[in-house]
Amino acid sequence: MSVRQRQRIGLGPNEILFLIGSSGELGLSKTGRDMQIFIGTPEKEEIVVFLGKDDLIAVSTFNAGLKEEIGIKSMIYLIKEFSSPIIVLPKDHPTSKRLKMVVACGDHIRLDCNVQAGTHPEQDILCACEDLSGLDITAVPDGVEIKGLIKNYKIEKL
Repeated sequence: MSVRQRQRIGLGPNEILFLIGSSGELGLSKTGRDMQIFIGTPEKEEIVVFLGKDDLIAVSTFNAGLKEEIGIKSMIYLIKEFSSPIIVLPKDHPTSKRLKMVVACGDHIRLDCNVQAGTHPEQDILCACEDLSGLDITAVPDGVEIKGLIKNYKIEKL
């Protein structure tokens, strides 16, 4: 992988990094503190994910634009400020096709357009649009490291 395909981007806990594709977007934010996220699974279990201050909350959408960015900001706010739980659907659940956003949290997230949205309790994989598929994102102190080609991104205050 060339140097241009590996990039570090500075990101503070009150900022959001938008990776923008033609058919979807990804929003990334640092947790900014130690916290826990609860994940409800199809097996009627609850998984607890413990996050550190440098870990990431990632929200993927399947369209791109202002409406989606507002949704991403809102979802990140709900998770950071209200510890809103994440719900995982069973494979082939009809609602999976209607999801507009999906979430993953942790220190490493791999984007893949070939997974069914909302069906993965593993927090290291996240359904994304084809343009962003294949990106490998790792939390680093004061930012993120992204392996893969990033064509368009921006940082905003959260």
